[in-house]
Amino acid sequence: MSHPSLLTAVHDVLAQSVFPVQATESAHPLSTEYTTVTAQLGAVINTTHRLNHALNQLNDLPLGENATKLVALMKEHTALTSSINQSTAASVSLSSLLRGDNRAIYPDASPPHPAKIAEWGRNLGMEVFVDGSTTVLAGKVLVLDIDINDHVAVKTSFANNANGNGNTSAAPELDAFLAQEVTRWIKAARRAAGIDSAVGHSREDPAIEAARRSRAIQEHLRYLMMLDGLAAAESEKGLRWFMEPTVVSDHIRKQVASPQMEDLDKFLTQHALPLPYLVAPSLSFIVWLSPRGYLQLLRSSPPSKQSSMWNIDIPIAHLKTSMLDTLEDVTIATLKLVPCTEVANSKMDSSDVPGDHMLLAAPSQMWVLDFTTKLPQNGVVMCQSRMRVIQGIVESRPIDMISMGNMSSIGSMSSLGNMSNMNFGEFGVASSQTNGSGGTGRSWVDLLVNKNSSAEYYTATYKSPNDIHPPLHLRLLAPPEPGFLLQRVPVRSVKQVSRVLEVVRGQCWLNESLSILQWSPETPVLKSSHRLSNAEQGMPPEDAVSTTLLASVLAGTVAPQSIPVNVYLPSSALSALSQPVDPFTSQHSGLGMGPPASAGSSSGASLFGPSDLEMEMDIPGLSMSMGGSMDMDLGMDLSTPTDTMQQSHGPETCPPPMIVLTSPRPVPRNGLVEIRITSGEGHGENGVWVEASPGVETGYMSDVVRRGGVWSLPGRVWNKG
Repeated sequence: MSHPSLLTAVHDVLAQSVFPVQATESAHPLSTEYTTVTAQLGAVINTTHRLNHALNQLNDLPLGENATKLVALMKEHTALTSSINQSTAASVSLSSLLRGDNRAIYPDASPPHPAKIAEWGRNLGMEVFVDGSTTVLAGKVLVLDIDINDHVAVKTSFANNANGNGNTSAAPELDAFLAQEVTRWIKAARRAAGIDSAVGHSREDPAIEAARRSRAIQEHLRYLMMLDGLAAAESEKGLRWFMEPTVVSDHIRKQVASPQMEDLDKFLTQHALPLPYLVAPSLSFIVWLSPRGYLQLLRSSPPSKQSSMWNIDIPIAHLKTSMLDTLEDVTIATLKLVPCTEVANSKMDSSDVPGDHMLLAAPSQMWVLDFTTKLPQNGVVMCQSRMRVIQGIVESRPIDMISMGNMSSIGSMSSLGNMSNMNFGEFGVASSQTNGSGGTGRSWVDLLVNKNSSAEYYTATYKSPNDIHPPLHLRLLAPPEPGFLLQRVPVRSVKQVSRVLEVVRGQCWLNESLSILQWSPETPVLKSSHRLSNAEQGMPPEDAVSTTLLASVLAGTVAPQSIPVNVYLPSSALSALSQPVDPFTSQHSGLGMGPPASAGSSSGASLFGPSDLEMEMDIPGLSMSMGGSMDMDLGMDLSTPTDTMQQSHGPETCPPPMIVLTSPRPVPRNGLVEIRITSGEGHGENGVWVEASPGVETGYMSDVVRRGGVWSLPGRVWNKG
């Protein structure tokens, strides 16, 4: 057998790069593109070695009088090989449009028919029998009876099930899931074919929707056929592969279910809700649900008697339907099997934990938690420290905090420099965290709210719906911690699944809280020695200020145009908030950590920048500019410590997610009000714990945060005076 020529090897590398990884896609070991990128890089390295070896051989070859003839033969061979490889690359490019996960969806306006279901089964290697409106799809173990007459009915049976009853289904939940998927395809196909003129809730073109739903059904059948192959290899014991989603769900339910009725949003602050056959013929978890999504579910929930399986206030049937059709702002993780070749090689291990359930193992398959469902960014934006915690959970080992500190952002694949020395075991990148301009690398907040660029500060405005307080001008410091897009996590036990979802849930709370507002990069404000007069600002002259206005100012009854609020997302644990803050001295013993310097400020720890105090707290008729005469130095630093070994959290743990809000007290009182909102299991009845400066009432704040009003807390404190 002849070896491929050097030119063929080069063309093979170029053919793999026809659809390169986009710059916005991540390529770390917990992403779906990792194996593809590493394979491409490996091919480039191997081809480079072959090129070097071949060129050295040609350089040492004594040509002599035959040099001209040899060069002519090489040119002819190169032309023929290049033509063949170009034709091959064109064929591969065209076939890639019809194969793979990223293939285009073409409109399908044909009416639904059993023959289509039969065609899908034949393409997957299933035996097919069609009898009128009924289609029977059979693998080696799995048998599916699909009837699409007036009402779609699906019945699952297994060929090697000795205890099965011919009149009952072996997997009723799987039947309901497949029937629901087929029903949705039929409705979309009928609308696309013009048979049914009913208008659905989907804004999508019916022909595109029909094609998309037919592809989803084929993916479900492909996954079931993979399970069929695993089951056939184990004879009667093989049925456990089909029952594993239900077994895992029951195992978790016995551990976390409460005998009393619970609100769904409160339940999700402590545990992820397992739902078999939600988006795939496997087990899915509802990890996080936004307050708006919960309210939407609550209002649309029909009155019905709740199943005894889960004592929550939303019926499970309504929850499943809403998750797929109309609900947004939800994070779903799916536990499913994938080929080992699609997952990064890792030092996975699972310690023996009493009461744990080990997932079924197969030599060629691996269980993963997939986070690419129902999210526009195709994954969950995670900060660096939580990614390291997940890595430690997967590998069942302590976290190397030093290598965590050296891990730079690899969310961008525009250059290969960010991929040097990266591996799953260390999750490290040897390159520096500084970019070409000398600034730090991108923050995880950039990846969440500003994908195209980065900024040190972000600003947003929160306005009270009832105008109970002035608008809040929020100024967010982007944490100096890189961000990653979490897509897949390999797991081997239910304990690992629960711990990974707990870490992701905390990050989802932060992401959802930030997504409530529209954040914009802060633009620097140039200082000007000329201050606009009252007339130029559209305000009455200073001598026209009435005695009534002056008295109201002195009494503190005049509301400012806006209230400046500084927002911090600590990456490490903070000391207890126990003593009041004196803004006029540098002595401070309550926070222990605090805000860094504001952009454009001469003070090393100025709490408010000139854009906040000079431009947004001006009261008509009275100058409130204090930028040049007041230095609010608190001696604090909320930024991540340079030495990550100083962080107080231990192996495989990280501090619970926290939002720190700092704002001034209303006139005539001076000083600052600090509010800390912490989320996580064990933090109060609502899964949220709120701590504030002394003298500030916090009893009502946890309910406000639960309903999505985290950013209104400084305004509520201002309103209460």
